[in-house]
Amino acid sequence: MGLKFSRWAVPCSLLGLLLALGGCSSSPPYNQTPAITAIVPSNITAGSQDFSIFISGTGFIANAQGATFGYWNGSARSTNYNITTGQLQMMISAADVANPGQVQITVISPPPGGGEAVTAATFYVEAPQAGWPVISSISPVSASLNAKPPLITITGTNFVLGDVVTWNGQSRASGSAYLSQTQMTIQPVANDMTTAGNASISVSDPGLVNASPSVDFAINGTNAPSPSVGSLSPSSATAGAADLQVVVRGSGFATNSTALWNSTPLATSYLSASALIALVPAADLAAAGSAEISVMTPAPGGGTSSTTTFTIKAQ
Repeated sequence: MGLKFSRWAVPCSLLGLLLALGGCSSSPPYNQTPAITAIVPSNITAGSQDFSIFISGTGFIANAQGATFGYWNGSARSTNYNITTGQLQMMISAADVANPGQVQITVISPPPGGGEAVTAATFYVEAPQAGWPVISSISPVSASLNAKPPLITITGTNFVLGDVVTWNGQSRASGSAYLSQTQMTIQPVANDMTTAGNASISVSDPGLVNASPSVDFAINGTNAPSPSVGSLSPSSATAGAADLQVVVRGSGFATNSTALWNSTPLATSYLSASALIALVPAADLAAAGSAEISVMTPAPGGGTSSTTTFTIKAQ
């Protein structure tokens, strides 16, 4: 899981030339090769709803020159970089975990330098077994952003004394309460309500091995503005190009906004209310033509912007 330090090395002959020409720049011209040190959660039960994987490591970036994206068995997923925690938040859909199995998770940063993490992390989608906990409902199902955290009642089956409730894949034993074989509660903390989006809740044994499929608890912000696309950078590519990161500039973007390629979602990284990075896969750039790029922000508020044309030039 080490870094590819050879990317930073300068041969002596080149060093002499650089010095003769006026010296080296104050910072290396390459992005660091990313490395994964941990993922949370590292497993989930098949049949869970949408959730996020939080990736810790080094060398992650997100700026106008490009962003580090998480990959699920080789396919990019929308990924946001948290500058405060230094983590990547990779969004995983319910369709991704519909069936049990092992998944390889890696991260890739754009050139110059950058590249793929040396070592991937293994994520496990567990097959539910007879007798495991099952959640049928939660109440309430949502709260407002930055509101006082509500006590959430979880109704289901196969709960046992000692079970814990997990929040975003992490045990909340201190906030969990067992009421009966069909009811538990979880008391979130104030920090849980500070980011709009969905938190995932499950009921698990203390070892976090046998767990229910997770369900979503919505943290609702104020109505999102309607997104608007102003420009793309780059706005074109040559047919046959490799995966390409495109900066989408505009206004009204939110952390859960998604760039669309001819109405099909692209892996997206949020930079600011006026900039997103969309990852266009090589398959979409295989043939000359054009595509329409727009941005969609889910309710409350939000909506879909008008489109801007991306051109794929013949070789």
